[in-house]
This record gives sequence, structure tokens and C-alpha cells, in this order.
Amino acid sequence: MAGTTLIEAICDDAYADSYFEKIWGQLDAALTAIFDGGKPEISLEELYKGAENVCRQGRASALARQLQERCRGHVSGKLRDTLVVKAAGGNNIDTLRAVVDSWTTWQSKLVTVRWIFYYLDQSFLLHSKEYPVIREMGLIQFRQHIFNDTVLQPQVLQGACDLVEADRDEGRSISADSSLLRNAIEFFHGLDVYTTGFEPLLVSESKKFFASWAQHEASGYLATFAENSHRLIEQEVDRCTLFSLNRSTKQKLSELLDQELVAEQENVLLNQNDILGLLRAGNKTALEKLYTLLQRRDLGAKLKTAFSSYIVEEGTSIVFDDDKEAEMVVRLLDFKQQLDETWNNSFHRHEELGHALREAFETFMNKGRKSGASGGTDNPKTGEMIAKYVDRLLKGGWKLPPGRKAEDVPLADEDAEINRQLDQVLDLFRFVHGKAVFEAFYKNDLARRLLMGRSASDDAEKSMLARLKTECGSSFTHNLESMFKDMDVARDEMAAYNSIQRERKHRLPVDLNVSVLSAAAWPSYPDVQVRIPPEIATAVSDFEKFYYSKYNGRKLNWKHQLAHCQLRARFPKGDKELVVSSFQAIVLLLFNDISEKGTLSYLQIQEATKLSDQELKRTLQSLACAKYRVLAKKPKGREVNTTDEFSYNEGFSDVKMRIKINQIQLKETKEENKTTHERVAADRHYETQAAIVRIMKSRKTITHPELVAEVIKATRSRGVLEPADIKKNIEKLIEKDYMEREEGNRYQYVA
Repeated sequence: MAGTTLIEAICDDAYADSYFEKIWGQLDAALTAIFDGGKPEISLEELYKGAENVCRQGRASALARQLQERCRGHVSGKLRDTLVVKAAGGNNIDTLRAVVDSWTTWQSKLVTVRWIFYYLDQSFLLHSKEYPVIREMGLIQFRQHIFNDTVLQPQVLQGACDLVEADRDEGRSISADSSLLRNAIEFFHGLDVYTTGFEPLLVSESKKFFASWAQHEASGYLATFAENSHRLIEQEVDRCTLFSLNRSTKQKLSELLDQELVAEQENVLLNQNDILGLLRAGNKTALEKLYTLLQRRDLGAKLKTAFSSYIVEEGTSIVFDDDKEAEMVVRLLDFKQQLDETWNNSFHRHEELGHALREAFETFMNKGRKSGASGGTDNPKTGEMIAKYVDRLLKGGWKLPPGRKAEDVPLADEDAEINRQLDQVLDLFRFVHGKAVFEAFYKNDLARRLLMGRSASDDAEKSMLARLKTECGSSFTHNLESMFKDMDVARDEMAAYNSIQRERKHRLPVDLNVSVLSAAAWPSYPDVQVRIPPEIATAVSDFEKFYYSKYNGRKLNWKHQLAHCQLRARFPKGDKELVVSSFQAIVLLLFNDISEKGTLSYLQIQEATKLSDQELKRTLQSLACAKYRVLAKKPKGREVNTTDEFSYNEGFSDVKMRIKINQIQLKETKEENKTTHERVAADRHYETQAAIVRIMKSRKTITHPELVAEVIKATRSRGVLEPADIKKNIEKLIEKDYMEREEGNRYQYVA
């Protein structure tokens, strides 16, 4: 019984071997046909069934081994030999194309192979630790025998890099084949050699390209280099997306671009002369591209040096441009707006560059130089000019100050436009250290506006005062607020005086309006000699009686040079109402006492008015040589001489009934400017000395550096003092015996 079983088993094994050989012969023939690009003679269904039967007979391992050897033989033999021959006869790109095409074909053939051996693939290979599944086997063999081939691999990888380079530069002799490059990237991903094979070479080749490109481009115009660098970066990003390059590749290329275009070219990108050229030209687009390029390596802050230098240079030229002094503030406002736009748009509000802008602006705004215009002092001119600009704004309402164009101002209501412009100029004012100069000129101008009724808007005046109080504190605006209060009190006084006038039987020959002001709050005005007409003198005397009856012990000091009048004048060609200064009125009234054809000589007028030559000449010039010539002068000319004669101009005419004749004598002269600057400088010295005495009285003894620091701190609200100026005032106080010097660079307070 046992012998029979053994014989049957041997017969079964022999049959199985015979069947396996038969089926493998059919399968091998089919594989040959498939690998040669043909069609098997036996149907795929029969082949599939034969492979399945072999597996079911327990010969799956042998079948897997035979299949693997057969595929390896094809790939390492015929397929490799064919590709090596092609590589020898073509360039890198030709080799790449052949290998990629072979890979595509090989994948297609593997689909058919897997269909035939599907039962083997799913029932055995899928769970085998020794043999990979068919698709994986095909990939491994292609990678091992084709891609890793010492002849093919260098050409395949270089071919892909050549395509990238060609895509970067369409002007090269090699044309870019986008389709092949895309397929090659997929090929590298498919073989799982992208990271280990393709990416390192691409990064290496890219580094060479970027370095060469940057070296060539950096030799040209900075703006062009920055723009082209951005274009190159954008192209690299787009290429990574278009050809599905790995995120790691994109990151490495980005780092390379930062290194070669920014870090290696830092000296070129930060060339101060080139940056200054862009700033002077106002090339905000190029500046933004330069900034964003530098920021790729966090180097944007290094623009600070050139930016600061430009601001100080340009700002200083504006502040010290004597020919365009009247336009200084308008030009500074435009300059500040331009800088803000550059910082906002080009420099993306970089915090450090914003600090540089403010520091540089502050530097030139507080530069001073000794000149006649500033009374020989080194007071910064900006405080004076800002005060005058505000004066023009508040006198003209929303009308355009000198230097502004109509298209620069949007349509807006008067108060809104004034407030907008006041906000702008206050932004400049914040940069001024020494507020004393501004305060002095603002006070003078405010006095004129209040006394002459020249303010365009009371609301605007109060709005500006509120701004100054917020900005500088109540001590700064105390006197200014007192001036407004004085005007309110003066109006009440005149209301009371006029009430008494209305009850009188015999009224005064003139309508008198007097502003009684406290000397402490208002600017000081020199006494000017003048003889007022009798009717005016009578009115003045009458008001004095009224005032002294109310305020015993007070004394009125009349400032006739600040007064203005309204006169009715009769001309043959029509009556007019003349708005004139007090000095103009005094001169004109003299012609009431002579005949129409009569004349008055210069000397006669001077004798009657007692005006100085300077005042009288400017007054007569405004009446006889300016736009409205209500007097005639002999001989004719624009200058007034002591030998001239004047007469009533019976030929005067004008379409307007009410005529305002320019009050030349009230315009601020260079001498007045000089006096104001000298007064500010003197006040500053007194203020400094007072601060020193207060500190010494408190500390008793102190070192020189400590005293300087304390004085700067105590006087900072009215501008930062220079240590040299503090030292001069210390010396003066030592001379006056307020303090004395001790050993060790110390000072002692003298009680």
C-alpha cells in the first residue's frame, strides 16, 4: 500500500514539472513578444489561466523567480544596450528623451505582464518578503539597470538640468522642451530618484547659473538689477509650480537666490550713491523692489544710512535756500509727503526706517546758521517760517498760500480745509526743538491778525490754539490765550463806551474803536513819533477820561502805528471808501486843508505829521506809487524823495467802491525779524541761567556733566540746548558770583 502511494506521488511531481515547463514555455514566448513590442500568439486569457494553474499547483515561488529573471534579462540586456547606443550618438537631452520614452514604454508593457500574472501578483507576490510585486519589480530593475548605469545616469540628469537652463534662457542654442522636462520630473519621481539624484545636481547647476547671472546683472544700473532680480525669482517660483518640483527644491532654490542675488551682492545693492540717485529721482517703484529684495535676507534696515543722508541733504537745501525762503514750508510739506509715501509704499512701513525718517527730518529741521536774517544768531529758521505759514493760512482761510496750486487742494468747506492744512503744518512743527522762535513770530502775527481783524475764521484760530496747547502744554499758550481774552474784554469796554456816546447830545466827529491790551501778554512795540489830527486827538482824550474814570491808577500807552482807519473820499469820478493805516490816514487828511489843485511838499507833510523819513517815505509810496494812487507825485517815479511834491489825484478811479490800500509800514521787515531773533536768543540765555540757578540752589554742589544733563532736562520743552551754550551761561553765572568752580570739575552754589 505504501509503495503504491510513493509511485503516485512521483508521478504527480513529474507531471507538475512537465506542466510547469510547458506553461512557462508559453509564458516566456509571450513575454518575448511583449518585450519586442508585439502580441502573444496565445490569448491573454489562456496565459492568465496557465499562470494561475501553476500557482495553484504550489509552483508560485518558481514562477516568480522565472518572471523576475526574465524581466531582468530584458532590461539589463537588450533595453540597456539599445539606450547606451543611442547615448553614444546624441547629446544629454537626446539620452534623457530616450530613457524617459523607454520608461513610459516599459510601464506600458508591465501593465500587460501584470495582467497575465495577476493571480501570481495578488496571491503570492503581494504577501512575499522575498519577491516584490510586478510593478515594483519593474521599477527596481529599471532603476538598477538603466538609471543607475554609469553611462546613462550622468547624461539623463544633466539632460534634465540642460532643459531647466534652456527654460531659464530662451536665447540659448538649446531650445526648451517643456513637455520633456515635465515628463522627466515625473520619471524621477516615479523611480524615486528625485531627491537623491536629480535635486542635488539641479541645485548645484542653479547655484552656478545664479552666481553668473548676478555677477553680470550687478554691473549695470541698480534699479534694473533689482527689477530683473525680482523677475528671475518670479520665474523660478513659476517654474517650480509648472514642472511640479518638490517643495524642498523650491526652498533650496529660494535660499540660493537669496544668497547669490542678495548676500553676495550686498555691496552693490547698498551702494549709497546709487540709492541716493533713486531717492533723488523719486523712483519709488525701484526703491520698493530694492527693499523687498534686501528683505529676503533681512537687510532692508541697511537702507537707513542712504535714506537718512538723503533726507538731511535734501531737507537742508530746502531750509537754507534763501531764494525760495517764502516757499520753505510748502516745500517741506511736499518733501514730508514724498518721504511718507516712500516709507509706506516702497519700504513697507519698516519700523527702523521709519525711525530714521523722523530722526533725519528732525536733524535738518533744527539746523541753524548765523546770518543777518536771524540777527547774527544761529536760531533755526524753520520755527519762524512755520509761524508765517500758519499766519497766511489763518488770514487766508482755505485760500491757497504761496507755492500751492489749485489742483493740489480738494474741494472742501473752508473750516475743514483750514484744519487739514493746520494738521499738516503741525506735523512739521513737532520736529522743531526750539519752540521759542516759533512762539515769538506766532505771537507777533497773532497780534496783527487780532488787531487788524485779519483772521479768516475765529474757529480756526481757536482750533490752532488748542492744537498748540495739546502739543506744547498750557504754559506755552498762556500768553496767547491772554491775547484772546484781552480782545474780548476790549470789545466789552467799547460796548460800554459807545453806550455812553449814544446818550450824549454832542457826539465825537469820528467813530473810535479802541483795543486796551495788557502789556505782559502782547508783543512789545516801540514808541513811534507821530502827530495825530485834532479830531482824532479829541476822541483819544475822550476815551482816556472814560477809561481812567473806571480804572484809577492805570496808564494807557497809545500805539498809533498799529491803528487803521476807514475814510470816505470824494473823487470827480466817484466817491470811495478807503481802508488805510493810521499813518496813511494822517497824511491823506492833510489834503482836506488845501485846494484841489494845491500841493504839499515832502517836508511840509513831514513837519505836519512828525513822521520819520523811513515811515513817511513808505507811507507816501503806498499812496502815490502803488496800485491805488489816490495822491499824485511830482516828479513821477516809484521812489519817494525829500524834494517831491504831492497833490490830490482828481483823476483817480476804480470799479470798486471799497478800496483797501496796502499797509506797507505794517509788513514785517528784515530789521524786525532780526530783532525778534535777537530777543529769542537773549530770552533763551536768561531761561538757561535761571534753570542753572534753580538746580544749583537745590543741589548745592554738582559735577559739570550732571549739571549739563539737568539743565537740558529742565529746558527740553522749549528746545534742546547745546552743551557749549550751557557752559557759556555757567561761566556768566560764575562771573556774577551765583556759583563757583571747585576741584574735580564740580560747582558750588553761592548763597
